[in-house]
Amino acid sequence: MNALYLFIPTFLIILLILPIKIQLRGTFHLEDLSGVICLFLFKIKLRYYKYKVDGKKIVLKNEKETKIKQLDFDPKQLVVVKIFKDQLKDKARVKELFVFYNIGLNDAFLSSMVGGLINCALLGYFTNLKNRRPTASMGIYDTISYNKEVFEVAGKGSISISLFDVVYSLIMSVILIKRLSSKR
Repeated sequence: MNALYLFIPTFLIILLILPIKIQLRGTFHLEDLSGVICLFLFKIKLRYYKYKVDGKKIVLKNEKETKIKQLDFDPKQLVVVKIFKDQLKDKARVKELFVFYNIGLNDAFLSSMVGGLINCALLGYFTNLKNRRPTASMGIYDTISYNKEVFEVAGKGSISISLFDVVYSLIMSVILIKRLSSKR
């Protein structure tokens, strides 16, 4: 009977240690300054938004609501996000990163040259990332439209991180922010 009480702490410890798989998919269309962004957790859709950039505002829409966000950032908020991002950067494991794009500039030569330049830049970035994260799967899927003007970009990325690492990074970020604020 006493062994049954050990299942609860065991379950909590396993929950903290097991990695969580987070996937983010997004698109961007340059002509409309719009796109779609979707967040998945273990292949279950958590959030889905269509967005449109309108001046200094971002209009987010989904099935239930419409939100308008102003693009004003408080420098204190940016410091918090930067420190938290730096803490999580080494703990997160990149599983996959794919980029899909369609480009066309109404000129076949110019379209192919820009497409090649984008491929070289992405391959250079992927090579650098592959040296730091050797288990990541990466790919570039390009489409060149030679006779029309279009620029569309889509991406799909997935990372794996444990809940313990997130909590630890959050605590370390708070400690570092307190140290920075006490020095001032």
